[in-house]
Amino acid sequence: MFGLKEAFRTFNGQFGSGYVRFCKRNFADEASQISRPKWRKPIGEHTGINIYNHSMRQKVPLILRNPQMVTWYTCGPTVYDSAHLGHASTYVKVDILQRILRDYFKINLVTAMNITDVDDKIINRAQLSGLDWQKMARAYEAEFRQDMLRLNVQPPDVRSHVTTTMPVIVQFIQQLITEKQAYVTPDKSVYFDVSTSQNYGKLQNLGLSEEKSDPVKRNTADFALWKARKSGSEPTWEAPWGGEGRPGWHIECSAIAGLFFGRQLDFHAGGLDLRFPHHENEEAQCCARYKTDQWVNYWLHTGQLHMVGDPEKMSKSLGNTISVTDLLKKYSADEFRMACLLSNYRNAMPYSDQLMSTARQTLQRFKNFRADLSAYTQFLKPVHLMDEGALRAQLAHTVTEFDNSLRDDFDTARAISVLMDQMSSISRCINEQQVDAQEEPAYCMDLLLAAGNFINRAIVTFGISELLERESVQERVSSEHGIDPSLLVDDVISVRRRMRENATSGDVKNIQLLAACDDLRSLLQQHGIKVRDHKQGSSWVFAVSCQKPND
Repeated sequence: MFGLKEAFRTFNGQFGSGYVRFCKRNFADEASQISRPKWRKPIGEHTGINIYNHSMRQKVPLILRNPQMVTWYTCGPTVYDSAHLGHASTYVKVDILQRILRDYFKINLVTAMNITDVDDKIINRAQLSGLDWQKMARAYEAEFRQDMLRLNVQPPDVRSHVTTTMPVIVQFIQQLITEKQAYVTPDKSVYFDVSTSQNYGKLQNLGLSEEKSDPVKRNTADFALWKARKSGSEPTWEAPWGGEGRPGWHIECSAIAGLFFGRQLDFHAGGLDLRFPHHENEEAQCCARYKTDQWVNYWLHTGQLHMVGDPEKMSKSLGNTISVTDLLKKYSADEFRMACLLSNYRNAMPYSDQLMSTARQTLQRFKNFRADLSAYTQFLKPVHLMDEGALRAQLAHTVTEFDNSLRDDFDTARAISVLMDQMSSISRCINEQQVDAQEEPAYCMDLLLAAGNFINRAIVTFGISELLERESVQERVSSEHGIDPSLLVDDVISVRRRMRENATSGDVKNIQLLAACDDLRSLLQQHGIKVRDHKQGSSWVFAVSCQKPND
């Protein structure tokens, strides 16, 4: 969490010094801070999962109102430009959290997202480019969807555009006006009156001062629900309170989330930079609209991505962005996902080639482990005597620690470490121990395969797809050409093995034949297939290349 001074400096730059002074935290009035409700524990079923609560500054238990249906809303993109890695890290991290809840904890998530397809940024960009704003928004939305597919981010159950839910937004605003929680200004704009919200500022722990510096607003912190028409060229909609205009940013998410999920929401996710003012204002609007003191039970905020050495987040306005397309020219989607897994979802993510190299090496370790275990169980490696009791205890420890990691605020970095410790232990067992000729080997194949299955399922649960690459490629090529590529590679490896055996069977090694084997290994490596030689044969695994070729 960034410091208070940095937070106010950010707010000052975005909203003006008067707004900051109005919303600054009141350290003197500790009583008001204590009396303001920050978070109310839901009534329902305890899950044994703990989630960090920013306003409480501690972890709180995840309690589900209805375990058979859990609701989740994510703030979607404003489609005025291409997505960059800052956006990608948020959506990949959210996807990881949803997969953990859905696939590991077996929670029935119902997910929704908005698409902001009308906004000042969209209108200004379209005017500068000489484009139709609707066509431009649709083009960038299509690009965003394609980027998410390429990053293996599962789409929400439902998406909703601002432009297609305008009647719902207008009805939401009208209700707030009727309840005197919003007011219409002379130019027919509408503002939310924060003085009617007892808990305003609870997400950011902000106190409210009495200072007022805006001649139009009743309170400096009041925010726009509806913006009146300013020019004849901008898109507008008719409003029942008079005139034409379009919605403010914050009301869009509130109305769309309320449309799907009603008066209470289990999860609401977005980047940390959205916590204030966007999420604070969403919470205030919906608490007013639905007459509750807590609309969202669990806010999940992802840490921001920034370049190493640059303290500022990756942002289009700062010009320090890397597009998803450029990322995928150099690294795979799974490598980027692994980089996200290696840091807590709440933490800032310092992006660099070193980080991506670490992610690549980590991913390769999972591939190598799978290949080694497969070679061992296919008797391509010598079978060793193993301690069945120790293996059984270690598997139980791995399962327990992995589960504890995910229950502790989705600590994926710790979970990956737990899996890697298990892989290292098994690799030592199958690669370093020697056969004891005096004792009959205890194969423990069942325990080894059980550990391998758990590790594979765990990593696939996080959305890593490359471990399934061998099967998916095989299925695709088999269906299209009637060829089993796995068997084809196996046959090539078998021929190479016989060549090596012939080259080393005599008193003098056949150097030319061994060189041909090395050439064949290099050729397979160029095609993404890494050959691994063992005492009793060879196996292969899809390899991570040093750099992906340009499209």
